[in-house]
Amino acid sequence: MAMKVKELADLVGISVRTLHYYDEIGLLSPEEITEAGYRLYSNDNLEMLQQILFFRELGMPLKEIKQMISSSSFDKQDALKQHQKSYWRNAVSSIN
Repeated sequence: MAMKVKELADLVGISVRTLHYYDEIGLLSPEEITEAGYRLYSNDNLEMLQQILFFRELGMPLKEIKQMISSSSFDKQDALKQHQKSYWRNAVSSIN
């Protein structure tokens, strides 16, 4: 099911500008761009966007997210574990 940029933005609760920015920096490109210039997003794009938003919610910078998900060895579970370790290490050090 192809979704236009506004449909996807409304579905996940972000702005159209955010999706345009993610496309601009190469983080999330639409599956297709029509002759009329409409960006069309697939279910795979939606899944990737959910991962991006999840890692953003954890405080990970976009640059790190891009490096991580574009790596050929990207493993969602491993990435989450690594980020959790980093998060807790920073949380403990801020208490001390």
